Amino acid sequence: MGEGRNVKKLLKEHGPEKTFEIARQAARDYVYDLRSRGKISFSEPTEGEPPSVHVVRRTLPEVWEDMLMTIVGIGNLEHTHYDPGYKDKNFKSFPSMEVTGIMHIQEPRAEPRFHMHFLTSQFGDYRAEMEGVKDHWVLNPAIIVDLLKQGRFQEIEGHTGWLYSYSQRIRSYPYIDIEGKPQIINQLQSVIDNLVKNPLSRSAQVTTWDPRWDHNDGQMKFRTPYPDGEKQKAFFEDYHAPCLQRIHFRLVPFGKGYKLNPNTHWRSRCHPKAVPHNIDGMIEGLIEPQRADLEKALGVPVTLGRYVDINDSLHVYGHYLDPRMQGLDAEAYLQDIFRIAEGEPIKKRLILPGTDIHEMTLETIEQEYKERKANPDKGRNM
Repeated sequence: MGEGRNVKKLLKEHGPEKTFEIARQAARDYVYDLRSRGKISFSEPTEGEPPSVHVVRRTLPEVWEDMLMTIVGIGNLEHTHYDPGYKDKNFKSFPSMEVTGIMHIQEPRAEPRFHMHFLTSQFGDYRAEMEGVKDHWVLNPAIIVDLLKQGRFQEIEGHTGWLYSYSQRIRSYPYIDIEGKPQIINQLQSVIDNLVKNPLSRSAQVTTWDPRWDHNDGQMKFRTPYPDGEKQKAFFEDYHAPCLQRIHFRLVPFGKGYKLNPNTHWRSRCHPKAVPHNIDGMIEGLIEPQRADLEKALGVPVTLGRYVDINDSLHVYGHYLDPRMQGLDAEAYLQDIFRIAEGEPIKKRLILPGTDIHEMTLETIEQEYKERKANPDKGRNM
């Protein structure tokens, strides 16, 4: 097989908008063909409704690529507040594409693990972050409580660090006890305690959502009163609620022990650039260590089973595929759509074990991981 229709030629002959339509049609034909062969399932595209999609593949890059094609091919088109020109509704790029997506990876740690389009320079840093190396960047919940009691919310809102991290919410989830004192709970330890008591429990999960903050609706109040006597509300002008919502840990009997089958649930995610290092970091930095801890606590073998990744809003920003916005990077994404649609073997787009680029990729990830562990404050804005 060749490399598909030439994107540069299409852009020259038809311009960006028409080339985008042609690429979308190629992706659409590809995923409908997959469905006809029982390789994917999805709901019929309906105006005003993001379709639901279920993709099962052996490895991360396989599931990532076919989900990318599905989002591009049948995803609901809509301009979002992240699109260039949103403020005055004079949009500069293609609209974004969105589905509700479920990705089922049968062998989550298997090779080939990397696609040529993965931003592998972020993998090592994200693994370390999921292990908690940046948790000290988060403003201590006890400090927040103290400042709110003093009516000094502006100091919280202007804080240059983080108000949460995934690891902090999972390992040190903040709450206020019955006496009004700030406390924390390690949810991973709670999962282990739960599964040691009952290995077949269906309630072994961790959550990141904190309704006091993450709705950002001002329900948290502090003492400085308005003229009418009402307490002021803690409302953040620029606040991004967690994308990761929860992780469910399910043990199923297997051999003389169990298989651990994790599900992760995300509210919103950029598929091309966030999903790969999210999944790798989740597996290597959190799920695999949790598996090892469970094995030790249970005293029987615990192996990693399948990994299921559930997304309420899984999207591709239109400007990522727009050469007017992203230049050669966008052209490469468009070219890959045609390469996939026209039958080029996926191996030509993967970083394969035993190659020089694979060794370089592993070395880069390991170096980045070690550097972050050794220097957790690198890049910190405070």
